[in-house]
This record gives sequence, structure tokens and C-alpha cells, in this order.
Amino acid sequence: MKKTGFYIIKDKFFLDMADPYLKGNKNGNRPHYYCFEDTSTGMYWMIPLSSKIEKYRRIMEKKEKAGKPCDIIHIVKLDDSRESAFLIQDMFPITEKYIEREYTIAGNHLMLTSEHSAKEIARKAKKVVGLLKRGIKFTPTQPNIMAIMEKLKK
Repeated sequence: MKKTGFYIIKDKFFLDMADPYLKGNKNGNRPHYYCFEDTSTGMYWMIPLSSKIEKYRRIMEKKEKAGKPCDIIHIVKLDDSRESAFLIQDMFPITEKYIEREYTIAGNHLMLTSEHSAKEIARKAKKVVGLLKRGIKFTPTQPNIMAIMEKLKK
């Protein structure tokens, strides 16, 4: 697993974890961003991506207008020249056995090459994981990461 790389997750993960709020695989077409490894558990934290930029831009603007930081979503233009929304609020832990393959474009593993964006996403993600582990929910449709972590430990 390469940090800042994008990966396709096995369907088996979504079956085994059976969380209705996990962002599904979309027939193997939804890339997930590998953000960081939790060295205490050996689990990797993955962030699902979305192409619904305007939807998530509106959510970000609404939070910012209310004077609140928006650490739950991050929009970046990737090397494939398309903008993608990193759904940090929907991130989840995973183990390597559930990784299907690298997400590739024209045979090349898609990576987040902007060091600035990678650092900003990691900063937001670590903050969000800390809140999630304390039971704080950002949306009603958020995966239960504590239950997923328990299943992965078994």
C-alpha cells in the first residue's frame, strides 16, 4: 500500500462489514484514498471519493458561512484533471486483505501528487478520526467505524 494512493476495495469488505452507510464500490469504479495507517492497530484509513462536486461544494460553503471549519470534505483537482470530493466524514478503517487492487488510469496507479493537498487531507482526517473514535457523528448516514474496527480486530 502506497500512502496517497487510490485503491479499489473488494466487495467482500462491504459484505463482511454490512454497514448500510459505507460508500459502496460502484461495481469496482469508486476509488478510495489511502490516507494513513494506524500503527497501533495496523489498519489503514480509507476515504471514499465522489464526483458530485457541486453537492459537496454547497455543503462546504454552508458550513463556512456559519463560521464553522469544514474538515469533513475536501475538494481537489487530481492528476486526471477532474475534481474529486474526498468524503472525510465517511472514512473507515480497513486491512490489507480487503484491498482489491490499485486504482489505475491508463495502467498508471493514481496518486495524490500534491504534497500540500495530501498534508491538508491528512490533517483533517486525523482530526475527524479522533472525533469519530469519541462517538461524534457528523451526518446521520455515517459508517459506524467503531463496529468496523471491532470486526477487523477479530
